[in-house]
Amino acid sequence: MTETFCKPLNLFLTGTIIVFICESAALFPLPVDTPLRAAAAIRLSQILLLGGFLYVTPGGLRSAGLSRSAAGYGIKIGFIWSSCFGALVFLAALVLFFLNIDFFSLVRCRLPRQNMALFFLTGAIVCPIAEEVYFRGLLYPFLRQYGVLSAVVISALVFACFHLQAQSLPVIQIIGGLIFAISFERSKSLLTPVIIHVLGNTALFSISLAGEGLRFLSLDTIFV
Repeated sequence: MTETFCKPLNLFLTGTIIVFICESAALFPLPVDTPLRAAAAIRLSQILLLGGFLYVTPGGLRSAGLSRSAAGYGIKIGFIWSSCFGALVFLAALVLFFLNIDFFSLVRCRLPRQNMALFFLTGAIVCPIAEEVYFRGLLYPFLRQYGVLSAVVISALVFACFHLQAQSLPVIQIIGGLIFAISFERSKSLLTPVIIHVLGNTALFSISLAGEGLRFLSLDTIFV
């Protein structure tokens, strides 16, 4: 019975059921006053339930890349990769600046006018952790049985599909999904893509906030 429960397929299917139940809660009235609070509550519930499930399942934490032995290395690699990507983005911004292209317009995302702190907490920390536990911790090990390339590409595409918008291709999410999967494959620690995801979202939201600030400053200058 122990060996059966440790199989990635069983972990993935059970995890999917947990996520489905949590997401279904959005169909019912929740004791929260805003959709943002509801999203935060649902994602936090996913983290707690998935984490608890992996903890009580023999081999669950290890299969999801949450073993203690790989934690320190995973954290270090996560910060190294994030620093490298940050440097690349900075260089790209400089190039676009000299080409007279608005860098902020390319990476800007919609920010709420209220509850900014909750938005950052949810979008930059809670959601990335919940997504990494499911997509890299559960889906990726299941796909990994059929080859690394298949696992990297399919998990990235599935991740991007969950971020589809009406009139735009989720290019950032596709690239992000590939990076998260590759980093997980290299470090064998879920903490690596978690750190990259958290810092990446934080940077994206911060850049968007800075872009909004510059836009308002420009408007004020015009009207003055």
